[in-house]
Amino acid sequence: MQQSSIDDGPGIKCVACWASSDELADTERPVEHGPRDWLASNYFKNAQWSPDGTTIITNSADNHLRSFILPPDLLEDRDKPHLLQPYHTIPSKEPIYSVALYPFYELQDPSTACLLSGLRDHPIRLNSALYPGLLGSYSLISPTTEAFITPHSLLYPSSLGGTHFLAGCDSMICLFDISRPGKEGPVSRLLTIPSKRRKLVGGGVGMKGIISTMSIDNSGSGILAAGTFTRHIGLYGDNGVGDTIATFSIADTAADKIIGGNGVTQVLWSPCGRYLYVLERKSDGALVYDVRVTGQLVGWLEGRRADTNQRLDAGFIDINGSSELWAGGTDGVARMWKQPCHAEGGLCPTWKEKVHHGKSSPLSLIISQLYSSPPLTYTWM
Repeated sequence: MQQSSIDDGPGIKCVACWASSDELADTERPVEHGPRDWLASNYFKNAQWSPDGTTIITNSADNHLRSFILPPDLLEDRDKPHLLQPYHTIPSKEPIYSVALYPFYELQDPSTACLLSGLRDHPIRLNSALYPGLLGSYSLISPTTEAFITPHSLLYPSSLGGTHFLAGCDSMICLFDISRPGKEGPVSRLLTIPSKRRKLVGGGVGMKGIISTMSIDNSGSGILAAGTFTRHIGLYGDNGVGDTIATFSIADTAADKIIGGNGVTQVLWSPCGRYLYVLERKSDGALVYDVRVTGQLVGWLEGRRADTNQRLDAGFIDINGSSELWAGGTDGVARMWKQPCHAEGGLCPTWKEKVHHGKSSPLSLIISQLYSSPPLTYTWM
């Protein structure tokens, strides 16, 4: 294990926050609940930056999506953090399993400020992040049972030109055409498990389980990485619509006894496209794989403190060719691993800082590189 020194690091300054329980707007809180009771049960499940860095989209335990537009003077010095209020709220009666933003989102062009969300027993929704109303819906239905299939992950990549998006569900990845809403369904369905016919003729390599996360390499290779709750990784060509490159299990590795893991919740590509980072629930770290040698574990990161079934996301910052992976933990601490690809035998955090002091404070970090001094947005749950 490589014991990195905890140096002074970059430091974290809170520049904006959501309203506290005492400042919460009456329109956001149900009348029958007190402010503290409501906040305790309405934690953030997920938060995402918009591609242009102007908006944060949150998914909360009350099954509502909220868009927070950041003030233009966000990074200017001030005595107190900006107090954020939701600009727009998208309600839902069912839990929201997945969210994806339009890859060419521009706040100045409201027609691009839209997002997809996946719910149980409902079509995939397309909504504006700024205004009420449903822009479109996309049915994902089982051909055998005629029941809706739950999209546990959504990916709206720029590599598909903004015209198509991907939905990950149980042992299947579906491609949708954004211009074809309605009951027509996906353009294509990629089964991640081999068919019975392929097995009979001696072929078929695949993985079974819910596709919980997807990510496309941004270096130009167009490889889609998909992870499952059954602890498998699949690599697919041509931005997820091509052939299966490889599938492999991440269970029973050298890292298992050290950092644990109980199902993939996030896959992250290194900026160079050579390494794949795998984050799991109930895990104290992250796995590092070299995709040039499929299924070869290079090493792992330690000390993430994510021993929970909740998704605690991480993110990359690449500054002058030096990569940093940032993540939050159940202890309310933000951690950073510098040059995380050098993780042979385990790598401890290079830097860490306590950013939330609640008794129960799982911390999820979302990263932005849109400023010269990249701000961190963290949400505690």
